[in-house]
Amino acid sequence: MNKWFRFILGVLISIILLYLSFRKVDFNSILQNFHNVKFFYLLVSFLLGILLLGLRSYRWKLFILEYRDVDLIKFFESTSIGLFFNNILPFRMGDFIQAYTISKKTNLPKSLTFSTVLMERFVDLFPPIIFIIIGSFFIILPKQISILISIIVLPGLIFALVIIIKLKLVILKILEKAGNRYKFFLKIKNLSKNFYQAIENFKDIKLLIKVIILTLLLWSGYSIGMILICESLDIKLPSLWAGFLIQAITSLSVAIPSSPGYVGSWEFMGSLSLMVFKIEKSKTLSFALLSHILGMLPVVILGSIFVIKEIALVRTITKEDINET
Repeated sequence: MNKWFRFILGVLISIILLYLSFRKVDFNSILQNFHNVKFFYLLVSFLLGILLLGLRSYRWKLFILEYRDVDLIKFFESTSIGLFFNNILPFRMGDFIQAYTISKKTNLPKSLTFSTVLMERFVDLFPPIIFIIIGSFFIILPKQISILISIIVLPGLIFALVIIIKLKLVILKILEKAGNRYKFFLKIKNLSKNFYQAIENFKDIKLLIKVIILTLLLWSGYSIGMILICESLDIKLPSLWAGFLIQAITSLSVAIPSSPGYVGSWEFMGSLSLMVFKIEKSKTLSFALLSHILGMLPVVILGSIFVIKEIALVRTITKEDINET
């Protein structure tokens, strides 16, 4: 599918989801909600967001053994820059830029660093699905989020990962043969080899446990951030677990094709996550808007600072560099 067609389609989907989110909403009520917001909770949520950005960077650092001796700040800067560009550029270009930045800082191959970015994104597919499955036993989910889908998707992801690992040699051989005719497949082969290398590192049980714990801490932190935003709007949730379910449902917005920054998809899914708890629409939309802003703010501020700091490095990125990954 042509990239620009996907971009235009994403923008159209964003517009449709924004319309669905804002229709039949009393805008005066939203303004009143913002006027009465408790800023202390928003401040704590913002600071928590910065802390979680550091935690995400540290987890990424563990994904490949060659990173062990590299300063964490380099990963923190690269993560911030990558997420910053994901918010303003289409086609998730920030992932390429994140990989390119750390590659330049560490002299590691771009295909290797990009494979670890992909691995990080893959790992983050599991927590929201698990949260939704657990939450479904306590709360009736809206029809837009079928528990059947979650039950199918989670085993599907695990099954796909097992097949990919088991058929490693076969997959690489097929890509090598295809690469003899088309150079594109050689790039896919190199990326796949690096992806397998990242997977191989998880044979270290201590490393695997550490990554699992960090992932649970990371997503628990995101969920607590959602609870703090609810508190700022005086939204009373039935339990602590509700925050985890809200985070899980809202995070599904990144899987919906949309304009950069998940505009529209975040508002739609964020509102939907609170409707599960019978919260009135003006408050659900106020929550969605605030959570979107608070989620992006640390990345925008820190990303801007690091982009300015590394402007010379960012300017060196070419189309060839992206194609290499």
